[in-house]
Amino acid sequence: MKNHLKYSSLLQKSQNYLTSKFKNIPQKVLKEQILCIAVSLILSAIVFFSSLNSSIITNGNLIKRSSYGSSNRTFSLEVSGLSSDKDIPLDITVSPRRYTKEEADKVFSYIVENIEGFIVKGDQSLASVNHDLNLITKLKEYGVELSWDFYPETEDPSDYRKYRHLIEDDGKVNNDDIPEGTVVTGYLSLVMSTYIVPETDSADDKDQKDYIKVKYHSEPYKIYVNVIPKSFSDYELLLKALNKKINEANISGLENESLILPTELDGLKLSYHEAQDNTYLIFPFLGIIAAAALYLRQGSMTKEEKKKRDAMLLLDYSDLVSKLIVYTGAGLTIKNSFITISENYDKLIKRKLRPDRPLYHELRILCYQFQRNMPESEVYIDLGRRINLKSYTKLVSLIEQNRRTGTKNLRAMLELEMNDAFEQRKTTAKRLGEEAGTKLLLPLFLLLSIVMVIIIVPALTAIQ
Repeated sequence: MKNHLKYSSLLQKSQNYLTSKFKNIPQKVLKEQILCIAVSLILSAIVFFSSLNSSIITNGNLIKRSSYGSSNRTFSLEVSGLSSDKDIPLDITVSPRRYTKEEADKVFSYIVENIEGFIVKGDQSLASVNHDLNLITKLKEYGVELSWDFYPETEDPSDYRKYRHLIEDDGKVNNDDIPEGTVVTGYLSLVMSTYIVPETDSADDKDQKDYIKVKYHSEPYKIYVNVIPKSFSDYELLLKALNKKINEANISGLENESLILPTELDGLKLSYHEAQDNTYLIFPFLGIIAAAALYLRQGSMTKEEKKKRDAMLLLDYSDLVSKLIVYTGAGLTIKNSFITISENYDKLIKRKLRPDRPLYHELRILCYQFQRNMPESEVYIDLGRRINLKSYTKLVSLIEQNRRTGTKNLRAMLELEMNDAFEQRKTTAKRLGEEAGTKLLLPLFLLLSIVMVIIIVPALTAIQ
């Protein structure tokens, strides 16, 4: 019974402690903390349910292989039964599915029968090729690799050499120089390959790695094609003729100091000029963009500086009011109190005991205005206008009101204002602390994201 009461007391104390701690956390920070925890729980739930929906093991002991032509997959499992008291971790590698030799031959035959649909672009056919072909090197859906080579069918050795690389391995058709009306006949030699199951009943007498990686190659298939001249527009024909003429002039005039460009082609007058580099046009735009960015940056900096200045003025307001109470209570007038406060702080600045703050800069200006014999009321009104904050405007109104009606109740009113000023100072300090905490959220979120990626990516990869 005593132990039960003791534990209940400890639990109650812990609960009260946590409750008091939560109450001290600002609402904005608390909401952000709840958001972080909620996001982490949602991500955890996504990973958990993804793992349930994509189970690796089915029927207790079956793992489905990946499709033909895929790579090996490694799974981290736990096996029960090896030890009586715990499950044993086990990493296994599962190879993708492989064809038998007969299945591979059937797949090769199917691909050859439908090869035109794989390699021909647009509405052309292998009977009249005048554009590039799509000579694919791998059909992922079948797990088959393809290699190509072109051989022209001609008895003339010079034509054979000329057209040997008419169709390149990547499918590019070099038919620009085929004479009009000429048809070049040849065939594409196609060899296909894929990994297959070896024709053996057991792998006991073979190395496991060699057993799995047995690559089977097909016999070369001949895919007959007719290559026709490329279709040119009038502009392309003229450009081709001009290039040919320039090349001839270049070769025939190697001994000359200069290359003479043709000035006429098929009755057309030609002239030449150097292509102008328009890069210089980029720099004015870059300058305009930079100027706009500087303007926006300056505006942002000005707003930030004003915000910082206002915060410092609000923090110093309670200090100013308390000093006015002390000096007016000692018999000084409001004017002399301001002058004394400014002079004393200037001494601290000169001795490098205090930094220069916006409030005392404004008080320095106020003292200069007094030295120039400006009317006292105008000096106070100008101070409120320069600072342009509600608290200081209220203080100036209070001082002006008491200057007109007498300073009898000034001390009492300043004491009330000091209480409000200290409350305002606490509020301002709290707000600045929350803003500083908010600025720290970005790096914290980045760290959280990095940790989530480190955890989730391997988990999702293993699931897939």
